[in-house]
Amino acid sequence: MPYPDTHSPLTEKDTTDQLEARNMKEEQTFTTDFLPTTATSDETKDSPSTDIPEDLTEWKKMRSGMMYDWTDPVIDRSLKRSRLACERFNCSGIDHDDYREALENMIPGVLQSVTILPPFHCDHGNGLHLGEGVFVNYNAMFLDAADITIGSHTLIGPNCSLYTPQHPIDYLQRRQTIESAHPIKIGADCWLGGNVTVCPGVTIGDRTVIGAGSVVTHDIPSDCMAAGNPCKVIRKLR
Repeated sequence: MPYPDTHSPLTEKDTTDQLEARNMKEEQTFTTDFLPTTATSDETKDSPSTDIPEDLTEWKKMRSGMMYDWTDPVIDRSLKRSRLACERFNCSGIDHDDYREALENMIPGVLQSVTILPPFHCDHGNGLHLGEGVFVNYNAMFLDAADITIGSHTLIGPNCSLYTPQHPIDYLQRRQTIESAHPIKIGADCWLGGNVTVCPGVTIGDRTVIGAGSVVTHDIPSDCMAAGNPCKVIRKLR
């Protein structure tokens, strides 16, 4: 697996509370198959488990780091809902009267203090967990097959991409409609410059700055300035 398993929790208590509340709301918003869960260290291995319970749905596999079939009807319905919601949001704008309604339709339960500038694209919307005061600049793409958690007061620059899906390395598997997904966690008070790409399974610590154009393939600790392709720590900030 080219990207490491990363599971260090965010330190912001409000972000954890928001995640729990969002998970409860999602169970009411979608069918019983829509049961988003935050992956644990035992669930995000490179190779999918061969001992899979019979009642494990494709949606649960997707949110658990296992190989899943993205053509599953439940997943397909969620993708379609999100495409339509993104289309509506991208036809709006921060100065339009329907901006907040369109944002909340795209990302169920999003906080009032969160600002996202269209255009914006996501896979499902209900996998996005954004803390207080998060700001996302123009033309971001958050592919949330797995959860994407961003801590309070973090700034995301224009043209940033956060990718949780990972296609199989084996070319014969890639011909099939299967993939896995691994969660991304970005801490509180971070700043990602423009055109930053964050790869599956990466955690970025609190108060860290990522330089413009960086490709983040591995974990970056808290209180650092990091940049490059692949992104590396340049210096400590504290």
